[in-house]
Amino acid sequence: MNLSPRDVMVFIDPSYSVFYDNEMFKATSRWNRDGQFAPMIFLREKLAEQGIPVNTADYLLDHRMSGRLNVYVSLGIIDNYRMLAAHENVRLQSFYILEPPVVAPHLYREIGDLTRCFDRVYVHNTEGMGYERHFSHQSNLRKLFLPQIENGVMEHLWNNKDRGFLTMIISNKTALPYLQLRRGRNAMSLQFIVNRGSKASDLYSERIRALVALQGLGAVDLYGYGWDISFYQILRNMPYSQSFPYMYWKNRKALRAIYKGPVESKYETLSRYRFAICFENMAMPGYITEKMFDCFFAGTIPVYLGAPDVENYIPKSCFVDMRDFHNYAGLHSYLLNLSAKDISSFREAAREYLASEQYQPFTKRRFVEQFEVDLADTLKANGVSLLSLGVPDNGTKQRSEVE
Repeated sequence: MNLSPRDVMVFIDPSYSVFYDNEMFKATSRWNRDGQFAPMIFLREKLAEQGIPVNTADYLLDHRMSGRLNVYVSLGIIDNYRMLAAHENVRLQSFYILEPPVVAPHLYREIGDLTRCFDRVYVHNTEGMGYERHFSHQSNLRKLFLPQIENGVMEHLWNNKDRGFLTMIISNKTALPYLQLRRGRNAMSLQFIVNRGSKASDLYSERIRALVALQGLGAVDLYGYGWDISFYQILRNMPYSQSFPYMYWKNRKALRAIYKGPVESKYETLSRYRFAICFENMAMPGYITEKMFDCFFAGTIPVYLGAPDVENYIPKSCFVDMRDFHNYAGLHSYLLNLSAKDISSFREAAREYLASEQYQPFTKRRFVEQFEVDLADTLKANGVSLLSLGVPDNGTKQRSEVE
């Protein structure tokens, strides 16, 4: 069929259903903490300039909106794509797996079906490392670069000179490790989410060990939700969470001693410290989230543990690598003995990195460019000219530059 862009509508299933009703495109949303919706808002604006409306997927699912061709993208909600795949006027463009296997094992169990149904599936690691049991060798796996909200440092925070020593910002994900209450559109179901083989690379427990060790040295402040949680709240929240209650309850006294409360803005909080512990949820190649970048924006030096290939993406001159230390006492001594010149060197290296081409794959601009290339490929297969989308008909060249 021959279509023009105005016949096309794009629908995005967000990470959580609370972002439905176009909530994730609203800068004023109460869920838009620290501007986390910026990449999605930017995407919607850029496609609107080309005459293509973008809405959350509930508008399509509820039959409130529909175009002659409806392009469907999911950022992690998995309950809807099979139903939509049966519709003649719906194309499944992309599925983004934003979380690692230790957090969202159910998505990796579905990866074979996802790669069959979607034109492309974005994952942090395309080699199957970390989810070997469910790995698919489908050619439509694509490397995910998690888009960040900023293009450079936040000058008013970066320049803050009144800084404490070391912090960690992390929520207390305490409760049942093997159950999850999954919310569908019309029902809820309690499902087993055992993820065998992932414990060796899990780093959530390592964060607890780091906090306890550094608490003993009087060297860390803890922020985030849930560290003062009561036993009653633990019982009430058990079906909604999937982490490690034993580690928390074993070390509850030490953790509460360093707990400073929740934060209104992680950037403002980070800007009050020279260093921050930044451990990913999992040690998986290519899995790099916002944690290090948040520090760079605020002028804080991250102490990083996570992707073993992190230096392929971020120069080591920008961060302190936890793998260089045998224990937390060694880390503590190293940080204490860094000179003002050393600290300035880390901070300036991070500033330069954010202005470099190496950082560009993580920007929201590059995310939108790649999305436009993907959309152009989908539309071309359905009779829509690439030129009418503002994307030159040299898809191979442009895609290699974007990726």
